[in-house]
Amino acid sequence: MKILKKILLTLLIIIILYAIGRLAVVSYDSYVFLPRQPYLQTQTDNSIRIKWQSPQSEIGCVKYGLKTTSNTLCEKEATKSHSLTLKGLQADTTYLYEVSSDSLQIDNTNRHFKTLSHSKEKTQYIWIIGDSGDTGKGQADVYEAMQTYMQDKPLDLWLLLGDNAYRSGSQKQYNKAFFTPYAHLLKTNVPWAVIGNHDARRWAFYDIFDFPMQSESGGLPSGSEKYYAIDSGNVHLIMLDSETTDLNPGSKLFTWLEKDLQANQQQWTIVALHHPPYTDGGHNSDNPRDSHYKLSMQGRLFLVRENLLPLLEKYDVDLVFSGHSHVYERSKLMHKHYQDSTHFDPKKHLIQESQNSYCKAKEKAPFAGTIYTVMGSSAKKDQGRLKHPALPFAFSELGSVILEVNEESITSSFINDKAEVKDSFTLTKKEHCP
Repeated sequence: MKILKKILLTLLIIIILYAIGRLAVVSYDSYVFLPRQPYLQTQTDNSIRIKWQSPQSEIGCVKYGLKTTSNTLCEKEATKSHSLTLKGLQADTTYLYEVSSDSLQIDNTNRHFKTLSHSKEKTQYIWIIGDSGDTGKGQADVYEAMQTYMQDKPLDLWLLLGDNAYRSGSQKQYNKAFFTPYAHLLKTNVPWAVIGNHDARRWAFYDIFDFPMQSESGGLPSGSEKYYAIDSGNVHLIMLDSETTDLNPGSKLFTWLEKDLQANQQQWTIVALHHPPYTDGGHNSDNPRDSHYKLSMQGRLFLVRENLLPLLEKYDVDLVFSGHSHVYERSKLMHKHYQDSTHFDPKKHLIQESQNSYCKAKEKAPFAGTIYTVMGSSAKKDQGRLKHPALPFAFSELGSVILEVNEESITSSFINDKAEVKDSFTLTKKEHCP
């Protein structure tokens, strides 16, 4: 008995020491300080935030202006972690800016940003990437293919669907897999990101990104960086943390989401989150425990489909984008499919059978139809079965999505790593659909 007690005590000590060591590693990876070039955050119609990190403590300054950088804003105290918010800006306006530092060599070439727009008529371009944090040729090819496709047209919004830095979302991995490969784009565009399961292995995500909690960028105040809204032109964009938040009815996220959707009057409503309600491409949405969180018996895919989809469809969300499976999958215009794939009935769940052209009435109506897209192959790809009946358009190819949004239509194009359009559809809104 004494020997057994000694063995158990030894095992307990080993487990405790391992846990302490693991916590130390996670804490270090999450908060280790690294120099970082300036990048844009918290974009609104009259302000923007600029963050960067210098090797030495110093007072940072930003020069900015419309045609010349004639205005200057400086910090009051010296620091290594810099954050300056430029206020009193004009909506839908491009500003030049440059950042000064004594200890960090900053590349100030081609630095500019644009404030959010109120215009309902202008065409917007939105770039969507998912699971993009695997550094290498695939990531670089997808980025270059987008640039080839856009032909120098500027992006209005840039969305990241989670798993933005593999393998664990640490500070070092973010520098390597995000800040370095996208350095040019980070000079001019705000990265609007949702957290993925790999990002959540460390605590760096919400340290790196600053998201609007008080409706600075649109929608209703959420009081949390984990879910918030953006209004750009005629688009209402909702960003949701499906990895670390409670997704059940009555939760803070659920309550805010319903209130925000009720108040939304924008022409187009788009939702972005990491976990897809439907997928058969690496992850399997038919498995109720796929991607379960901590000790929960229910998977995140199951919770998104069962809890969030009825709410999104009730308030006439047009498009839902997710990642997680490293493939591309896309539905037709559909509604009310909240069970596993064996219950999918085209006659019951499809609103329109078209391959690539869909129509909805301009006036919002409950369950008027939503198109679901899995976009998780922006750096790596899986070899899933791709047989989900609700997702007939499916490719195991590297790529990203470009949305072209105007007053009456949205065109979504899946661009592979060779700059080829592998899938495209247009959703139009009219007074009455044929």
